[in-house]
Amino acid sequence: MKAEASDLLVFLRDNLRALSSDVVPLWHPLGFVSCVIDEVPDKYVARVHYWPNGERRVKNPDWPIHTHSYTLSSLVLDGCVRDLQYRRTEGDEWCVYSVNYFNGGSEINRTGESIDLITNLDELRSAGDQYQVARGIYHQTQVPINQSAVTLVLLTNHGSDAPKVLGSALANRYPYDRIPFEANRFWGAVEEAMECHLTSRIWTLPTSCE
Repeated sequence: MKAEASDLLVFLRDNLRALSSDVVPLWHPLGFVSCVIDEVPDKYVARVHYWPNGERRVKNPDWPIHTHSYTLSSLVLDGCVRDLQYRRTEGDEWCVYSVNYFNGGSEINRTGESIDLITNLDELRSAGDQYQVARGIYHQTQVPINQSAVTLVLLTNHGSDAPKVLGSALANRYPYDRIPFEANRFWGAVEEAMECHLTSRIWTLPTSCE
């Protein structure tokens, strides 16, 4: 079974042309573009994330700190991302919202719970770096608006707990429609990132993705 994002390199390299013809990337509520490239139910989901230079489409309000209901392994193919991870403490600085998904979009709903946070980790991850965010950990990923980045992401260890988003006490519910991003532009950036990654770094690629 795949355990790290780097295990997906062969799959992405060998299937890039087919994926670019068949799979549509979508804007994510956190402002980047996301595309599922492979999935085995109850085992893993593989995605590519893209932050286009000069563009973000964040949800309104823009609340970037969140958790996942899975373990996230990320390999930076191009650019640089800031990886911020937090530890929750008692307090009332942040209101906790729960994420619900439906066909074509998602929404966040206020839970009534409040917490404070302490920064546990603040690292810059450059091209070639691989890192993880454990399930249930509050975190955010930042890429400056005047920069671009591409990451290869593997989601494993799925749980039944709903993802959480931290915000202020403004309203009880916020919907978000996930709209398509220009496919040619997305896949062109991914192909360029893959080529740069594989030619500028020494990687011993496995013969199988399993």
